[in-house]
Amino acid sequence: MSVARRARVAAVLAVVLLTAVLGCGGEPKVDYAAARDAGALVVYVGAGEDREILRYVAEELLPDSVRLELADAPGDANARVSSGAADLAYFQHIPAFEADRRQHGYDDLSVVAAATVVPYGLYSARWRSVAETQSWVNAGLVADDIAGDSLPHGSRVALPATPTGFARGLYLLQSAGLVLLDRPFGGTTAPDLTITQANVRDSLRHLTLLGLSYDEYLDAIYRGYDAVVLNPEQARSLGLEPARDALALEPGPRNPYAHVLVAPARLAGDQRVLELTHALESPELGQFLATTYRGANIPVAR
Repeated sequence: MSVARRARVAAVLAVVLLTAVLGCGGEPKVDYAAARDAGALVVYVGAGEDREILRYVAEELLPDSVRLELADAPGDANARVSSGAADLAYFQHIPAFEADRRQHGYDDLSVVAAATVVPYGLYSARWRSVAETQSWVNAGLVADDIAGDSLPHGSRVALPATPTGFARGLYLLQSAGLVLLDRPFGGTTAPDLTITQANVRDSLRHLTLLGLSYDEYLDAIYRGYDAVVLNPEQARSLGLEPARDALALEPGPRNPYAHVLVAPARLAGDQRVLELTHALESPELGQFLATTYRGANIPVAR
């Protein structure tokens, strides 16, 4: 507790005690409710950017009445929040939280804020945009017909071969207007999170989609295909910056892979939690993300 805060608490206590002593007859009745320090909120947080983001929120966006104590999230973080060993958790995206809650029955826990997304992006060593175009490549029967630098019809696009990566890549292509799927973006059921090429209703740019493992050949894949879907870490390994180099990025709003703040029912209506929720969804945090991570971590709120 700061010196100033200790002084305020002491002053309130003095007033309460003096009032009780000067009151009428009987034993002094002292009410400490007004002087009680609610204390810091203990938040289990992930390493790296999750911790950086919460530290910024705590130092720059929260009022002095709200203090956070950040602790590394253990493997059973949700269980500890549910039991009261900590107050909040900020280390997981929605599918991970929902799976853990279903498995262990944490009915008292819920998402109170969807804050940030580490977005997949579409990158190309050959093309500079996904604007409308009449250009064609890889047709086979005729020579390529190219005008401009937009991703042409007939392009070959590599997506991560993992179920999650491939599904996120498909949703990204849909958000960029390149394919049409049989469902909108944002669902969190197992079928929503594991869509495949069978869910593509129309390839609006006649793309050939290939699920590939990037483990050893990422640079060759990036340079050998018309476009490739990458997460920020993979992009960084190629010297790419999402905000500058991506042809398209996963959207933040309604993103099922948003990193979320999880709270127990016992803190429902707690003003400190409400203040933290507002800060995590604020335009000020969005500006911090834009200038700090350059598209590698984006806000859910717009």
